[in-house]
Amino acid sequence: MGNHLTFVEDTSREDARAFFENAQAFYALLSSIFYLELTEEQINGLAESGFDYPDDDTDMAHACADMRRYLARRGANARQDLAVDYARVFLAAGVYEGDTAVPYESVYTSPEGIMMQDSRDDVVRIYAENGLVIPRDLNVPEDHLAFELEFMSRMSGRIAEAIQAEVEAEIDTVAETDTEAPSAEALAHTQLAFIDEHLLNWVPDLLGRVETWAKLPFYPAITKMTLCYIRENRALLEELLEPAKPTEPSGVLL
Repeated sequence: MGNHLTFVEDTSREDARAFFENAQAFYALLSSIFYLELTEEQINGLAESGFDYPDDDTDMAHACADMRRYLARRGANARQDLAVDYARVFLAAGVYEGDTAVPYESVYTSPEGIMMQDSRDDVVRIYAENGLVIPRDLNVPEDHLAFELEFMSRMSGRIAEAIQAEVEAEIDTVAETDTEAPSAEALAHTQLAFIDEHLLNWVPDLLGRVETWAKLPFYPAITKMTLCYIRENRALLEELLEPAKPTEPSGVLL
């Protein structure tokens, strides 16, 4: 493993830092949406945000368009409507048979299809190694999607900070640096592994179940948006972690 991320022409260091800074906020927003039923204030805030996205016929574009349409036509009882749909989709309220969309990784990745299995234990270890503590009094398994997205938020913020710190260290070579702080590259490897081992291994299946059980377009749209964003995040990490290409020989023989 080298000491720095690879920045190619299409991805400047500033662009990468800005992406992870924005990702910190967006993952935190997604985490709050999946954790509890939305308040009136949250719904109004989402409506005001606009969910602008280029109409490029991608899954993200379709998800944003679905979200815009729902929020524009949500009606006066949107908070109650969404609370009922949240309970049906994620808490299995009123559902007595079938694979519901409970948002716990273990349900999708364990042979038994039940909570509190190996996935939960592994994310607890990863959280602890990276400074994220889930309060025990919440009484919610740690492999809940909201907590996994909170971890992504924290890691995105740390990657952005590490990129900025490395830029400043190159500018001011006299200033002391924190030699014990993980490099941007090390943090990026951690986030990439988490995406592969604890998000992309089950969120696609979660989306399928959400689309099956939801009565309103809101939760399918936000779940699809989440999956698209995770995949975009992964693509950038792969690009940044790609080994730098060796310099072409000059062709001059000595």
